[in-house]
Amino acid sequence: MNTDIPARVKLAPVANDNLAEVLLEHQDLGVMLLDERLRVRFWNQWLADWTGMPAQDVADRTFDGLFPSLVGTPFAEAVDNALYQGRVTSWNQQRNPDHLDSVEMVMAGGPRQMPLHRIQFTPLELPDIGVCCMVQVDEAPFNAIVGQPSRREPTEGQLDGNRCPVYLETVRLPMLVLDSQHLIVDANESLQTLFGFSLDQLKSRPLRVLLPGLNTEDGVDIKAALEGPVGSDAAFVLEGATVNGEGLGLRASCFPSAAKRDGWVVLLQDITLESANLEALFHQRKLISTVFSQVVDGILLTDRHGLVEHLNPIGMELLGVNDSQPNRYVDELMVLINESGQQVESPCLGALARGKAISAPENTQLKVPGQQPFQVVVTATPLRNRLNEITGTVMVFRSISEARRVSTRLTWQATHDPLTQLANRRCLENEILKSIDAAHSDETTHTLLYIDLYNFSVINDTCGHNAGDELLCQFARLLEKQAEPRDVVARIGNDEFALLLNERTVEESREVAEQLLWQIKEFSFPWGERRLKVGASIGAKVIDRSTTSEIDVLVAAGTSCATAKESGRNRINFNYRTVEVSQRQSIAQWIPIITEALEEDRFVLYCQPIVPVLEARNSKVRHYEVLVRMVDREGNIVPPGKFIPVAEHYGLVEDIDRWVLNHIFDHLQQNKDKEQCFAVNLSGNTISDEGLKDYIVGKFQSTGVSPSRLQFEVTETAAIRHFDRAMDLIHALKDLGCYFSLDDFGSGLSSLGYLKELPVDYLKIDGSFIRNMELNEVDYSMVSTINHLGHIMGIATIAECVENATQLSMLQEIGVDYAQGYLIAKPAPLSSLS
Repeated sequence: MNTDIPARVKLAPVANDNLAEVLLEHQDLGVMLLDERLRVRFWNQWLADWTGMPAQDVADRTFDGLFPSLVGTPFAEAVDNALYQGRVTSWNQQRNPDHLDSVEMVMAGGPRQMPLHRIQFTPLELPDIGVCCMVQVDEAPFNAIVGQPSRREPTEGQLDGNRCPVYLETVRLPMLVLDSQHLIVDANESLQTLFGFSLDQLKSRPLRVLLPGLNTEDGVDIKAALEGPVGSDAAFVLEGATVNGEGLGLRASCFPSAAKRDGWVVLLQDITLESANLEALFHQRKLISTVFSQVVDGILLTDRHGLVEHLNPIGMELLGVNDSQPNRYVDELMVLINESGQQVESPCLGALARGKAISAPENTQLKVPGQQPFQVVVTATPLRNRLNEITGTVMVFRSISEARRVSTRLTWQATHDPLTQLANRRCLENEILKSIDAAHSDETTHTLLYIDLYNFSVINDTCGHNAGDELLCQFARLLEKQAEPRDVVARIGNDEFALLLNERTVEESREVAEQLLWQIKEFSFPWGERRLKVGASIGAKVIDRSTTSEIDVLVAAGTSCATAKESGRNRINFNYRTVEVSQRQSIAQWIPIITEALEEDRFVLYCQPIVPVLEARNSKVRHYEVLVRMVDREGNIVPPGKFIPVAEHYGLVEDIDRWVLNHIFDHLQQNKDKEQCFAVNLSGNTISDEGLKDYIVGKFQSTGVSPSRLQFEVTETAAIRHFDRAMDLIHALKDLGCYFSLDDFGSGLSSLGYLKELPVDYLKIDGSFIRNMELNEVDYSMVSTINHLGHIMGIATIAECVENATQLSMLQEIGVDYAQGYLIAKPAPLSSLS
C-alpha cells in the first residue's frame, strides 16, 4: 500500500447529478470513470476532443475493447490497483515520461494542444455505481510552462464542510459556494482571477459583493435570481463588478451543495467579450500582415518617440538590413540626404511634431551603407488612438527608379520563400559561406540546426493545404522568436527548416536546440474546431576552422537530422567532438569516390535469407533480400550507411540502383534453373525516375527472366512522398508478375489511408520494433497490430532484424509470416549461393 497517498477517496452523495456532470465536463483536463467491469461510466468533453471519440460512442463500452493495445501495460495495472486494491497511482512527465508517451500514442486521436503532463488513477465509491476508477489525463499547464506554480495538487481529496472538493479545483469555470444565508463560503481560483478578489476578501461576504444588482434577501429564490425565470426564452445576463469596479457580463448556473446543508454551488461564465469581436480582430491582423509582406513598397512603423516597431521585407531590402531593427530611432536607420549630400529631417519626426502627413522633399536620396545613394519618395502619416492621441507613424517609401524597384523585388524573391517570408536554401548557403569565412578568420564557432517536421503531410491531407500553409507560417514565426539578429532562419524544403546560429559556442548552440525542441513540443494553433500540432527532429552541424564547404555543412546537418528521426520523434542529434583535421574526411569527397566505384565496377551484392517463421530453422531458403556494398581501392568492404546517404543527396543513388538491377538480372539469367527469388530495394529518387518502368520492363524482355522471381522493396516514406509515381510503377510491374513489399513499415509516415491504396504483397515490420519486443510491451503491441492489419488487408508480413530465439518465438505466437535477421543468417556475398 502506498503510504504517501490515501487508500480510498470517497465522494459525498451529490445532491444534484447535473452539478457533477457540469463540473466534470468543464475540467481543463480529461476525466473518465471506469466501473469494476471496466465499462466507461463517464467521459468528458476534454477526452472526446483529445481522443477523437465522442462520449456517446464510448458509453458502456469496456475500456480494453476500446484500446486493446493498453491491455497488459502499466496503464491496465494502475487501473487494477485503483479498482481492486484501493491504491492511487500518479504519473508525471518528470518521473514517467515513457508511460505518458505510450498512452498518448495509443489514445490521442484528436488534435493535441500540448504534450501530456500527468495521469492519475484514483479509486472512488459512487452511489449507484459502487467502486470505480477515476482516470485524470492532464496536459502541461501554461503556468508550468512559464515557471509559475501550478494549480494545487490533489491531497486528501475529502469534502470539507467549508471548502470545495479539492479534486474539483481544476474546473475551468469560476465557481463559488454559498451557505443558507447566501454568504460566500468558498471560491475557486478561476473566480478569484476573474473578479480580482482573494478568498479571504470574499469569505462570509454577501453575494452582492460580486453581483451588486442581485437581491439576496431572506425568502428570495436564489436559483431563480441567478438563472432567471423558469421557462424564459430570453438570455438572462447578470451584471458583475471586479475589485476595480469594472463591469462584467455573466451567465450563472446554480446547484444545491452536497457539502453544505441548505447551501448552493454557483458556476459563472464571463460573456463580456463575444467571439465575433475576437474573430474580427484575428482577420484584421491577418490582413495587415498579408499587406505588409506582399506590397512592393517599404513600410516602416514607429512609436510616438520615433523608435522603429516594424519593418516589412521590402523595407529591409531597401535599407540593406536583415531584420526589422526594433528599438532603433528612425533617423538612424533611414538616412535621407539631399543632392548636396546633407542629411534632411525624417518625415516621421515632422509627422509626429505636426500631427499630419509629411512627405520628404523632391530629389531626396536614401543613403545605404555599401551602396550608392538612390532617389526615393517617402511619406509619413501619424497614427492615432480612439482619444485622437498620436501613438506613432507609418512610413511608406519606394525607389523612384522603376528598374531599381523591380530589381529589389526580384532580389528578395530569389533569396526568400514566398510563403513564410524566410530565407530560402540559396540564401542560407551564402550565409553559411560567410560563417565559414568568419570561423577561419576569427576562430569563432557557428552551428546549423536542421529541423524536419513530422505530421505535416497528415495535416495537409486531413485539413487541406490552407491549414498546411498556415502551419508553416506559424512555425516560421516560432523559429524567428528563437533567433537573434545575427542568426539566419530559412525554409529549405517542403517541411524542412534551418536555423543558422552565428558566433555561438557549442554548448550555447546545444542549449538553443534544446530550448527550440521544447518550444516545438508546446507549439500548436487553432484551425476551425481543432488544434493542429506537429513534432520535429533536429540535427546539428558545428562550423569551425576545419569546415570547408557549405554543401558539407548542409549534408552533415541533414544526416544528423535523419539520425535523430531514427531514434524517435521530438529528438535532437547533436554530436560534436574535436578530432585532427587530417582525420576528418569531407562529405563532398564522397562524390568522386562513388563515381569512380561505379566506373570501375567496385560494388558487390550481398544477400540475406527471408524464411517462413514457422519453419525458420529447417526451411529451404528460396527468398533473399539483395544488399549492396562498395569496395574501396584497398579491397575493403564499405557499408551502405557510409555512402548511400551521400549518394541520395548528390543524385548518385539512381546510378547505384541501376547497377544493382543490372547485376541481379545477370545472376537470374545465369541461374534460370534455380528456385530463387530476390527482393531489390528502390530508393525514392529512383521511384521518381520517369524512365525506370520502361527500363525494368526492357530488362525482363531482353534477359527472359521470369517476373515472379523479382520482388521490389520501397520504403513507406518514399512510397507516400512519390505516391502517384509509385502507384504507376507498382501497377505496371505487378501486371507482369512481380511482387512488391513496403519496407520499414511503422517508422515513417504511417498513413493508413495511403496503405489501403498501395497494392503491395508484403509489409516489412520495421526492425526498431523487433529489437526490443521481448523487453518493451509497446513494441510488442506495435508488431502485433501491424501484423493483424496486414492480414486483414490480405498482405503477408515480414519481421526484420530478428536476432534471438525469444523474438522468433514471439513472432510465431503473433502469427507473423516471414522472418529476416542475424538469427536466421548474416548477409553473405551473392556469389556464395549454391
